[in-house]
Amino acid sequence: MVADRLTTTLAALSDRDLGALRELAGPARGRVAGLLAAITHAADWESRRRDGIDFDLLPLGEAIPEGDLDTALGLAAAFHASIADRFEHPALVRQVIVGVVETITGTASSQ
Repeated sequence: MVADRLTTTLAALSDRDLGALRELAGPARGRVAGLLAAITHAADWESRRRDGIDFDLLPLGEAIPEGDLDTALGLAAAFHASIADRFEHPALVRQVIVGVVETITGTASSQ
């Protein structure tokens, strides 16, 4: 299941990287805003899970239109490249970003 892959990747993030992901969505505007809102939601869920508040990850919503996976993945990759230096483990963060896109669209990518 796509969501299981996302939750496993979230669990592998360091506390520092998880915190940095949670801070991203505040000033988001334009096409990246929905993607960042979904990423922040997933990161908040993981932070709460680490604090002992364990519940199912809620659906990430309609942040990315159906059938727009390639565009969303391209946007996610460009976004990740622009912020990768903020993270201890940028490859894991990239997996989270791609996992959020996959979870929203319900489609696994080859990336």
